[in-house]
Amino acid sequence: MMAVEMLTVGGDVLVFQSKTVSSRSRDQRRGSEVTFYSLTFNPDTQSFFSKDHTVYPLHRDGSAESHIVHCSCALDVRQRRKVPCVLLRLCRKRTSAFKYTLYSVNSLTDAELRVEFVLPYEMRENISILPGPTLVWCHENTVCYVCSQTPGVKEVPVPMTVRFIGEWPLLQRKLVVLGTPVVSKKGLNEWGLKNTLYFIEDERTVTGDCLVPDAYTSVIQCMSVLSADETGGSVRSAVLVATSMKQLVYFENAVPVDVCPLPYEHPQSIQTLHTVRSDLFIITFSQGNVCAVWKDSFQVGCCWTDVRVPLVDDFLRCGTDQILLVFEEPRSSGELLSNFLLTDLCGITYSCGRAVSDVSSTSDTAQENHLLTVRALESRLQSGLNFLEDLQRDVDVKDRLLHHVLVALNDLICGRKHAISSPEQEGLVSLWDEDEDDEGHVSDEQMQTEHDEAPVKVLRVWQRVIGESLVCGIVMATTNNTCVMNTSASVLADCPVAVKSRSFIQRCSTSDTSERRHPPPVKNIRHSADITSTFTLLTVTDLNPLFTSSCVTCPIILHYCTATSARVSHHCGQISVDIKDLHSGKMSPRLLQDTKLNTEESRDDLLSLRAVMDSWCFLIECCDHTLADVQGWLRDELHAERLEAEPNYTAPPSALLLFHWVQKTPFQGLLTVHYRDELDLLRFLNSLCDFLPASHGVKLVGTPRSHGRSGGLSQTLETEIQSITQALSSVLQCEDRGVERCSSDASSETLQRLRDERQTERERYNKRLRPLVDAARYCRLMESLIHMQMNGDVVALREAQTDIPRL
Repeated sequence: MMAVEMLTVGGDVLVFQSKTVSSRSRDQRRGSEVTFYSLTFNPDTQSFFSKDHTVYPLHRDGSAESHIVHCSCALDVRQRRKVPCVLLRLCRKRTSAFKYTLYSVNSLTDAELRVEFVLPYEMRENISILPGPTLVWCHENTVCYVCSQTPGVKEVPVPMTVRFIGEWPLLQRKLVVLGTPVVSKKGLNEWGLKNTLYFIEDERTVTGDCLVPDAYTSVIQCMSVLSADETGGSVRSAVLVATSMKQLVYFENAVPVDVCPLPYEHPQSIQTLHTVRSDLFIITFSQGNVCAVWKDSFQVGCCWTDVRVPLVDDFLRCGTDQILLVFEEPRSSGELLSNFLLTDLCGITYSCGRAVSDVSSTSDTAQENHLLTVRALESRLQSGLNFLEDLQRDVDVKDRLLHHVLVALNDLICGRKHAISSPEQEGLVSLWDEDEDDEGHVSDEQMQTEHDEAPVKVLRVWQRVIGESLVCGIVMATTNNTCVMNTSASVLADCPVAVKSRSFIQRCSTSDTSERRHPPPVKNIRHSADITSTFTLLTVTDLNPLFTSSCVTCPIILHYCTATSARVSHHCGQISVDIKDLHSGKMSPRLLQDTKLNTEESRDDLLSLRAVMDSWCFLIECCDHTLADVQGWLRDELHAERLEAEPNYTAPPSALLLFHWVQKTPFQGLLTVHYRDELDLLRFLNSLCDFLPASHGVKLVGTPRSHGRSGGLSQTLETEIQSITQALSSVLQCEDRGVERCSSDASSETLQRLRDERQTERERYNKRLRPLVDAARYCRLMESLIHMQMNGDVVALREAQTDIPRL
């Protein structure tokens, strides 16, 4: 007599055989042996074969019969990998006890005995081999388990009717038992729970309604926990339950989401099959019935009958799973896999022993929807292809535009003249409704661009490295022809890597220190009547892309707007960043290590620190009496030292913080905190609230400044309006040049010719219903307006999303 059990390991089929052998001893006692071997699928021959044609022994006993009770793959915590495990029952005559042994197959030549114990009864219900390996089973409403690490049979202290034994799919997988507590003889539920979830390792009990509601407990036949996450005292889960009502129910967070009618009764197990199209749920029923349910549509996709063993694994080594359906009982070892079906319901099908149509029958619902599903998929595929073509055309246009921009920028840096290609060559359409005869009316004066105005004077360029940020400072002298609000700088890398940067202006003056310490607002700078002014333009750039592209020497490009809103780019110098200097700290600010420094480099250090730091401004006031000594508390408790380079600023040695304290009145003071880490800010605010008396009030003044913001919304809109009004007069070409010419030449012929030209221009204006503009000036104006509008949109969005906390 031979018994065969099969399971899958790494795409191979592992076969266990148990057969009875006769002993040669005098008492003629019958013994048994258990062997195993491996089979691999060959797609060419469409059959399973043994690579080494060797059968390996697992267990042999000459005085007892061995029966294979259960086999499955489980995680071996010692080896940290899944290994095949098989549970054997040894029965000896004239004894009422049953001996059980659990083996793990580490390799084809290595089988290890993990657990051995004796029971006075025979295992029959809910036998599972879980990670450890741990053997769990039920007997008369009692859950028992035994583990290879802690020998000895243990019992769960909660008597229950088991509904599910399995794993809690977290990062640290835990073993759980779900069931209904059994009512005691007194008629009371000792645990007070309708549905209980017991953790075996933790030996703790929680309510089971976090997975399945109590109303479904009585109809659960089998279940599978797809996901479970326990955070903050609540559980988020996804569970599949096959019920006795011929239904497959999908629960999310213990709420039923979807239901699929099942074609058979008495479900026994649920497996997941991963395919190229979607996941499939394989439900095994009694009497050899199996069905597959699609996860995306939650409908039955296929049904099979007379199935002996359903196995799920990647038998073809293609990266997705297939299901192996073995039909009929084998009469001998040679007929083991002579009648099977291997398929994934997505185009892969291998059959042996019978036709595919005989072993696979699609459900009625799937047959009715098959044609509609195929048509819908074809329509989606065609729509997707059209969309991809449109995207590809857009990508080609963007790539071509970026290429031309890079070429133009390279020509600008190298001082070469850049040739602009025609719109027809680039596949672009002109937005001007120009006629063919309009070209003759455009004079040479209108086609000429303005002469480049004198660039700003760059006095010096410096750089600092703070964390992962590179701060570049450009000290420059400007005139009234330069719009300070639109001044920025760019760091260029000699590689196709995008280097993002943000720029802002810091007013400084070498002759007046008070002006440097208290910079006036930008609005006053713009209306200043001084002929020359000194500013420091700070640009903060991410340091990582520069070293990613192996670029340590980068040119600096200065961008500014002239009085006519013409955007001008000017090469103002270059910076050099060396990894050795970064490691030695030569490029880091030394101001916080030595607060006594009062040099030009220390003032640059302060500017660079403020450039990368965020800032909060707090108004501290007290209506009853004078304020507490905040400056003294910063000095005594936080050990903040005054900076000699900027006496209004203090800095503690323990954190990257800067404090600016100004006491406006004896009852009010303004504290500005510059910080790099929000955790340091929270710690400081906690200490400040502990120091201030209860009579003091702390209020956040204005919107916190985060590095990268471009000023307030009102200031941005004001800049945009002024730029439009100033540049509009220079763009429009409505003046009557004929009148100016008339004063120099008063002859009748000249006067008549000028009148004709004037009449022609008026006709062109009336026909176009717009004045003639200079194309080059218009393009520069549009570019400047687009940048200003984008800055305004970003500022408005950030101010709308800012929620100012109240302390």
